[in-house]
Amino acid sequence: MILNTLCLKVNPVKPEADKITLAAAFIRKSELVAFPTETVYGLGALAFDPAAVKKIFLAKERPADKPLLVHISKLEQLAGLVKSIPADARLLMDRFWPGPLSIILPAREEVPAIVRGGKNTVGLRMPSHPVALALIEAAGPIAAPSANLFSRPSPISAEHVKADLDSRIAVILDAGTTGLGLESTIIDMSGMDYQILRRGGIPEEALREVLGVSLKFLNSSTKEKEILQKSRSLVLVCKDMNQLESSICEYEKTNKKVAVVHNNYSNQHINANVFREYQVDLDGISIEESHQQSLYSILRDAEEQGIDVLLFAPFPSNLSGTASAWLERIKNAAGMEI
Repeated sequence: MILNTLCLKVNPVKPEADKITLAAAFIRKSELVAFPTETVYGLGALAFDPAAVKKIFLAKERPADKPLLVHISKLEQLAGLVKSIPADARLLMDRFWPGPLSIILPAREEVPAIVRGGKNTVGLRMPSHPVALALIEAAGPIAAPSANLFSRPSPISAEHVKADLDSRIAVILDAGTTGLGLESTIIDMSGMDYQILRRGGIPEEALREVLGVSLKFLNSSTKEKEILQKSRSLVLVCKDMNQLESSICEYEKTNKKVAVVHNNYSNQHINANVFREYQVDLDGISIEESHQQSLYSILRDAEEQGIDVLLFAPFPSNLSGTASAWLERIKNAAGMEI
């Protein structure tokens, strides 16, 4: 079904009530609304409306067996979503919500199976972005993955959403560029042993500090590898500056359009005739504040510019926090083992 997607500019700090009310009305009519969070843009449908949630999978071309995160605006909404909240989960909620942390808990039967991906658990998240919180408050709990086609990098701007989903969804709430540009950390607390399913905006070290227990980690999801490895540019991570310089020379001989991606841990710049140079931020600083770029915006820009090869400058071996989460995604983009 082809829709006339409505794009609404909204104040990112004090969202206009009339625009939030309009977007919430679309959600209550079983339509899809893209909205900003402090991580990436999400694509939302009413969590308890299976027909609306199905539209998410169709719009994104997302496999139907993949569960969705349910976004809430207040703790009181959890009562209708989960059977119980363990004490350790409460500790994390008190410390990191609102914020980029998703917690998986045993779900109530009322949560639609399509949201749960057929499992008996549900992923929960309370975003901190004022627009997201206002929309959820007006519409109720919202099931939302990232607002992009399944095979595309996550969107950190309304322009990214529009490029992928224009005419597929009802509304885009445009509040500018998102803050982190890095998805939420996902921790599964539905069993006895807690597992980190995805590294993200809340560092693993911070979770361990609060919980006082060790955490298991499952390797990066197939979803992330599928998304990033489908970048139309060849992605290579150089082990040192010598490899970076030799790779530039090698690809220049084949008339490839080459770009170099520096990072805030690599202070050595090179004097080479490359098509473009990027600077990626690995520390979770707001993109606008750091004047650097997110991996996802770099991947999209490289495609738009027709860049054949993206060469990443070397990284130190002892990265931690959000920097290690970004490095994991960059290695996925390069098809490297984590």
